[in-house]
Amino acid sequence: MSAIPRPLVLKATVTGFLIAGLLDLMRQGMAEAEDENARREAAERLRRPGRHEALELLMVAALARVLPKGRDLARLFDPGAITLVRPPLPGCDDAIGKAFSGRLLRHLRDRAEVDEEDAADPMTRIVSFRSDQSPRDRASEIRLHRDKVRDAVGIGRPVFLVSAERDLRWGDLAALFGPEVRLPRLSAGLLLEVLSRTHPEDFDAEALRLPEAEALARLAPIAIRTAFMAPTAEAVAERLAGMTKPGAASALTLADVRGQPEPVRILTRMVADLGRWRGGGLAWSEVSASALFFGPPGTGKSMAAEATAGSAGVPFIATSYSACQKMGHQGDMLAELHARVDEAIARAPSVFFIDELDSFLARSDDGNSARYQRGVVNGLLEELSRLSRAEGVLVLGATNHPADVDPAVIRSGRFDLKLAMALPDAAGLEDLLTTGLARLDPRPRIEAGAIAALARRLLGCSGADVAALLRDAASRARAAGRLLTASDLAAAAERLAPPLDAEIDRRVALHEVGHLLVAHLLDRPAPRLVRLTARGGFVAGTMATLQTLDTAEAELATLMGGRAAEVLVYGAPSSGAGEGRDSDLASATRLALKLEVSWRLTDGDGGLSWRDAERGDLLGADPGLRARIEARLCAAHATALDLLGRHLPHLHRIATVLLRERDLDAARVTTLLAEVHKGPPEREETSQVIPFPLLPQEPTPDGAA
Repeated sequence: MSAIPRPLVLKATVTGFLIAGLLDLMRQGMAEAEDENARREAAERLRRPGRHEALELLMVAALARVLPKGRDLARLFDPGAITLVRPPLPGCDDAIGKAFSGRLLRHLRDRAEVDEEDAADPMTRIVSFRSDQSPRDRASEIRLHRDKVRDAVGIGRPVFLVSAERDLRWGDLAALFGPEVRLPRLSAGLLLEVLSRTHPEDFDAEALRLPEAEALARLAPIAIRTAFMAPTAEAVAERLAGMTKPGAASALTLADVRGQPEPVRILTRMVADLGRWRGGGLAWSEVSASALFFGPPGTGKSMAAEATAGSAGVPFIATSYSACQKMGHQGDMLAELHARVDEAIARAPSVFFIDELDSFLARSDDGNSARYQRGVVNGLLEELSRLSRAEGVLVLGATNHPADVDPAVIRSGRFDLKLAMALPDAAGLEDLLTTGLARLDPRPRIEAGAIAALARRLLGCSGADVAALLRDAASRARAAGRLLTASDLAAAAERLAPPLDAEIDRRVALHEVGHLLVAHLLDRPAPRLVRLTARGGFVAGTMATLQTLDTAEAELATLMGGRAAEVLVYGAPSSGAGEGRDSDLASATRLALKLEVSWRLTDGDGGLSWRDAERGDLLGADPGLRARIEARLCAAHATALDLLGRHLPHLHRIATVLLRERDLDAARVTTLLAEVHKGPPEREETSQVIPFPLLPQEPTPDGAA
């Protein structure tokens, strides 16, 4: 082996000394860096938390309340484990993200006695979405979150996902999710724990007067953070008390909602269940927490919603389609809706009310606005889903036209109960009048008989109409310088609901009884109500959920019963049977079309293919179909004429009762029909005909049917 030249040996020796020196310097630097980190960490541990960090400290204190122990805690730090952390209230996700720092999680890992050398650093990730995001943008963001989480768990990092969103157990990652950690809502105990650290100088737990837990739980994160900026613990408590002090609560309660006994009964039950939940005696999953009001305008839907909050003694957060839309384009509109939902959740227990649900039309692919409408409805569905998951929030909605609302909006789970807010009956109107008069100062003295007579005259009017009438009557009395009298009420009623001409009133009564009798003679379900009003009349029946040819033909004859009654008594019909798209003839035409082209209950054109009976061009485009529909309608009219012609005495008898009583409920109708023989006609029934004079052919008022 040859000797190494001296210059090379010398060079190698110098290089060795250089490397050794650099290594020593590196070790020294690392030691100094470790010492510096230790000093900083020690200083951080000793440093008093800043008041601006109060919200983060509250999140840490909340975590400490629900943190598992022992092996359950260690499982949170298993390689690739995913823990879903649920925020205690909206808007505090970022505070949780800051509170759950790497150092805090490493401390918890050490506390769980997880070997640090074998464990990868845990990661915290916040998952939230903007309310105005399109489905495409939302899907893109979900993929980003999922990929980040997959990368982390792929190298063994435990992940803490902070989110209030549902459905985060993504596909192949679902098996890695452990039990959720749901942080408790703000309480006096948590506040005291944090105050002792942020304001130790004057902290005295016994001297501090903090608001009740329910009021504290309604505070928004920004309110909590600013309250802790106060210089003393006592000042913090005072600011919190001021922030949670209830505003001027509405004096309106369910006792003030008149003329709607059934909805009030159900709402009272909902309020009682909310109280049981607040007292800890009932799980939220057992509470019927949502209801949809539907019915004509002026029946008290908005009033009932506010009164529910008043009876429960909780905040009332109300919005509507137009209130959200006026904030701007779709994104701004949905952001406003999102904000109101946030408020309802943050202030729970609360009542959230959304009006004008019929403006959220059913989604379709037709028209230039279809894409916009889909986005709006999808945004509403997302918010309703958030509300359905929020404990302590009663959700109420209202619509005048439930058939126009997208079915997904009003399905059970979003609106469990469907409450019909009908126009009040005579008893309801009498109650509304009596209650309204009692609130006047000075209180007028009106005889009960006059009030009852006025109530019968106002049938067909809404609660809002009655309120307007009372204001008008009171104004008349003030102008005359005296107490309100029955004459003031009568004058106001004359303006609000002028009575029909007596003969037209009788024609309307005969028309409605014609429907009633034909339905009875053909064994159709008895109606719930027959009513005669100053604006016309109506029969409230029940449509069959499943139709056969026999039931559909009986329904057609029933619809023709009003027109047939007019023809039999007066010799000719009025316009009442065909006044508008909801008239008897319009309804009968739609029913006959469904029978022919949608339900295919006859061999008709010999086909079985379905066609949309609601298409307006069907009759004009198909002469054969038009002929079949005309024949079917004529046959139904003939059936109605035959049946009523054999029971004319009963037609006149019941019409006379209706003219007198104006309002016949199901029990009264059953009593009146008990005398009508359904079998073969009796001799005395066919031999007696009571003639009525023909009326001049002049237009009748809208709604005569």
